[in-house]
Amino acid sequence: MSLTGCEKKSGQAVVLEKEHIAAKDISSASPAPEPVDSSSPTPDDVVVYVTPREMAEDEIDVDGVVMKKDVRGTSLDPRAMTDEQWIVKVQTVSDLRRIKIQTDKAHWDKAKIGDRIHVSYRQGKYTGTVWAAEIE
Repeated sequence: MSLTGCEKKSGQAVVLEKEHIAAKDISSASPAPEPVDSSSPTPDDVVVYVTPREMAEDEIDVDGVVMKKDVRGTSLDPRAMTDEQWIVKVQTVSDLRRIKIQTDKAHWDKAKIGDRIHVSYRQGKYTGTVWAAEIE
């Protein structure tokens, strides 16, 4: 007998937003590793204080990531990965939960803002966290 920490749910959802993020440009070579100096401080020795600052006029906050307005969705987007991302943000009809779904281009093309679609996802029993959401 096994216990699982999540349960599968499905239902109707309304498409709130669609976003495409281009693949990260990996053509530039990575820098060569520098030799480690034993006298230099280790990450455990260094304390970093981050002071909050006002966002500049040309910056935006997208899902907690601050970036320049003109790089959103491009290969320079800080959220960009090695593969393209097709993201659909939905809100479930039954409990008004907002879910970000990474899907394929075919589902992304079909979904229009304001459409009702059928989604399935796994929700943590104890935390309520949504895992593995998909468009059906």
